[in-house]
Amino acid sequence: MKRLFCIIALALFTGLPAAAPASAFQTGEASEAPVPAGLEAAVDGFAQDILDEGQAPGLSIGIARAGEPLLIRGYGLANLEHAVPVTADTVFRIGSITKQFTAAAILMLAEDGLLSLDDTLDQYFPDFPRSSEVTLRQLLQHTSGIHNYTSLEGFMGTTAPLDHDADRMVAYIASADPLYDFDPGTGWSYSNSGYMLLDYIVEQVAGQPLAEVLRTRIFDPLGMTRTRMDDLAEIVPGRAQGYDAAPDGAQGFTNTKHLSLSVAAGAGAIRSSPRDLIVWTDALLGGEVVSQDSLELMLAPARLADGSLASAARPAPENGPARPDYGFGIMTGERDGIAFIGHGGSINGFNASLIHYPGQDITIVLLVNTIGPAARGAPVLASAVLDELAAPQDD
Repeated sequence: MKRLFCIIALALFTGLPAAAPASAFQTGEASEAPVPAGLEAAVDGFAQDILDEGQAPGLSIGIARAGEPLLIRGYGLANLEHAVPVTADTVFRIGSITKQFTAAAILMLAEDGLLSLDDTLDQYFPDFPRSSEVTLRQLLQHTSGIHNYTSLEGFMGTTAPLDHDADRMVAYIASADPLYDFDPGTGWSYSNSGYMLLDYIVEQVAGQPLAEVLRTRIFDPLGMTRTRMDDLAEIVPGRAQGYDAAPDGAQGFTNTKHLSLSVAAGAGAIRSSPRDLIVWTDALLGGEVVSQDSLELMLAPARLADGSLASAARPAPENGPARPDYGFGIMTGERDGIAFIGHGGSINGFNASLIHYPGQDITIVLLVNTIGPAARGAPVLASAVLDELAAPQDD
């Protein structure tokens, strides 16, 4: 079998965790659908390379076609201190993939007639500077111009570890100087600030926290039992520990820095598993979450006030597709001529990738309990998976 994995050029970590050899932990579940020849070996090989190169303590991978899982498997360790292996059901934080769920909640409330995407921010936060110029649509599409609060100097040291309620968090976002990177609607810049504000707007309109809206309207109805807005105080069976690189340490990793999930919320605080994310993608794209009209809005490329595509104002990501478009919590574009729909996520100690290839009807989930490999490794995994699923099968 052709190996594609040597092109992963990550130099963040050196060596395996001392607790156990990587190959000791490959745990998954049988698929009801036949697994094409070579797919299992391709995915196992990708994961083994991640572990052999010391890029992460553990990872979980899910592959589905037409919404049916072909392979869901865990590799390596979910917890180094207790040598707990990653399984198919291990729960990881998914970072900014959360934004898809926040966007869906906003669209549900719009369908209920409780808000409009053209509402301006002053209807919810009248004291926020220039709020009469910013629409909910712009918050969803990152065209509001509001500065990204996670890039503020000192955020990780002085703000991220502390719990914040809505008033305190909105005040922190508004404290940026300058607050606007550009006039609303005239540019594109990724901003967690917009999705934090959307979280609080959901709560105002629905009369309950976003976490409860998502649980009752999305997670429970779809049977996503491993998915919730994460809570550090909650006892969560199978929750992975997050790690940071420590190349000079005996284990190669340290426990990640503390982050209050109140400062991630609707921008990045959900925990989930590969199976649940496959269920979510199939339901969303199949019209089970929002209406077809709302789904089309969610996937439509963002445009600026002058009608031009917002992607033209975006910097091309390193080693990625040139200027993908952004909808509502979802990126769309092409990689190597193949159309994709998806999003990545990074949060302290975790990295995640959720990508769907509509032409092939294939979904690929990669969850990792450290920052780094998912962002760089996901395209390599996708290439291997798509090659194997497109290859002629032996009778």
